[in-house]
Amino acid sequence: MRSRLRLFVPLLLTLGLGALLWLGLGQDPYRQDEATLGRTLPAWQSDNLLDGSPIQTASLKGEPFVLNVWASWCVNCRAEHPRLTELAGTVPLYGLNYRDKGDAARAWLIQAGNPYRAVLADPDGKLALELGVYGTPETYLFDADGALLARHTGALTNEIWQRQFAPLLAQARADVLAKEARP
Repeated sequence: MRSRLRLFVPLLLTLGLGALLWLGLGQDPYRQDEATLGRTLPAWQSDNLLDGSPIQTASLKGEPFVLNVWASWCVNCRAEHPRLTELAGTVPLYGLNYRDKGDAARAWLIQAGNPYRAVLADPDGKLALELGVYGTPETYLFDADGALLARHTGALTNEIWQRQFAPLLAQARADVLAKEARP
């Protein structure tokens, strides 16, 4: 009886592990962690990668804005860069240069064009860690008070922007106008 049970234990373990893997395959790896929605942008100070001046995350607030996490060594960041350049004229866009060498990042922005109002330097990844960054690229949409509205991991495409970010940005802008209209 015991020897028969020993034969079935590996089979049952294999089937159980297979079922867990099958369930995991059905999950969207880019799905936003719902627990992070509404969380505010961490208070942080960095050097502006572009001119070396100090920049605080608090100074980004006041209107809805996008924070894009990127690096010069990131292939997908290079792929999404033209889309960011298009967006720069329609929404305040800030960069967070993640675990990169400043000279390499500046050279790449000179070559590819700079869509950012400012770029926070994060050479050791501390701010990215506080934000919960999985990797590069990542794009975050914050409201005027710095509360997280949307997050996307991976290259930002026009489809993702229109489906996930544009409606929330429109609502955040309407909220700002409504707040300003109140006596």
